[in-house]
Amino acid sequence: MKLWISSTLLFALINPAYAEDVAVDTYASPQMDIYAAAEAPAPVVVAPQPITMPGLSREDTAALHLSILRDEVDNMTQVGFFGSLFAANEELQQALTQDIELFLAVYSDLSLTAEAMQLKGDMLSKQHHPEAAAVAYLQTMYEFPKTDAARQAKQKVKDILEKDWDDYADDVRATLQAVPNAGVADRLRSLINQLYPINDKDLVAALTLLQLDFLKRFSDDAHADEVQILLAHNMGAESAEAGVFGFKKLLALYPNSSYRPEAMLAIADLQRTRLKAYEKAEQNYKVLIDTYPEHKLTKNAYEHLALTQAEDLKKYPQSIATYSKIVALYPDDKISLLALQHKAKLQERKTDEPRKAVATLRQLATMFHGFEATDALEDAISIARKKLKDDKLLFEVRQQLVNDYPNSDAAPKALFNMAESTNDTALYGQFLKQYPDHKLAKKVREKLQPSR
Repeated sequence: MKLWISSTLLFALINPAYAEDVAVDTYASPQMDIYAAAEAPAPVVVAPQPITMPGLSREDTAALHLSILRDEVDNMTQVGFFGSLFAANEELQQALTQDIELFLAVYSDLSLTAEAMQLKGDMLSKQHHPEAAAVAYLQTMYEFPKTDAARQAKQKVKDILEKDWDDYADDVRATLQAVPNAGVADRLRSLINQLYPINDKDLVAALTLLQLDFLKRFSDDAHADEVQILLAHNMGAESAEAGVFGFKKLLALYPNSSYRPEAMLAIADLQRTRLKAYEKAEQNYKVLIDTYPEHKLTKNAYEHLALTQAEDLKKYPQSIATYSKIVALYPDDKISLLALQHKAKLQERKTDEPRKAVATLRQLATMFHGFEATDALEDAISIARKKLKDDKLLFEVRQQLVNDYPNSDAAPKALFNMAESTNDTALYGQFLKQYPDHKLAKKVREKLQPSR
């Protein structure tokens, strides 16, 4: 039998690349599709097999996860003096940090979480962040007080205090005393309150993260607003805008909070002192005053409002009116002494009302006693003599000084000037009776001697 081969097929056998090109065209014909289907082997279909997971409980899975973290943290290289800039395992450190946070979030209800939180402190310590490490260790103590991890964490805080924090060691050491016998939210809130007054930048940053974690986990706690107000203060220390946001958040989320006046005052203070938004600050001080007229912080709002009006907005008459309101509302408080001093200066120097300034200074000397009072009367004497040139008023102010503050250093001179301005022998006699040993007494005796 003869085998016949077409020229096309023969060329394809010789040139495989050409065969591939031709195959595309050849199989386009219906006849060749039929033959190809008839001669091709049937495809083998394999059903997908499900991936079988180990039969571990949630607790076992957490233990396995923790063991991996423990091994990696234990083997992690201690960061040197220059931080992690030259650390070869920087990426691993970042991955471990993220994974520990994941563990804490997923297994927060398990006792194993105590060790994971301690590992977080170990990592931060190796990265040379002693303040953040101490907060992690303290959280371990306060959240899991009866665990081995808590006992180890306590010792590690002591070790940190031996090396760092000379200025705040005693404050941190106080947190190592007995953990409150209360629920976990109350224990953590107690820790937050103890750490909050410590003015250490790095600790404040770590504490802020703890506060955020508390609010994420215990947003419905009855005292969550307390944590929020402290968080807002921490945010404000870092950024005025962030602080305003934090305080506004308290006002929005906690309509019945007792910390609302504090938040309102803080917003206005940040707007005035750091954001230079003086008009907004003035308005917010007024809102606080109108909303909480009896609150203890309202006094501060009045004081800051008056300063804003005088120093920042140059609204001198409005500032004088605010100071007058302070004196009327808080007559026995030292804030009224300061208000009268500021009011008199504005009247003398800004609104050109020297006679009113004298009246304000005399009011101060009537309401308050001590060197502030005699200083005020001396200032009033100066204004009456130099600016007003009012001898009658001048005599009255000097007389007030002598009558109300006879033992002051300024009283003898005032009495002498009264006697000299009127040439009143009775006043000279009063001087010798009250101040016989004063340096001006000789001059008085000379004036009382009959002329020859």
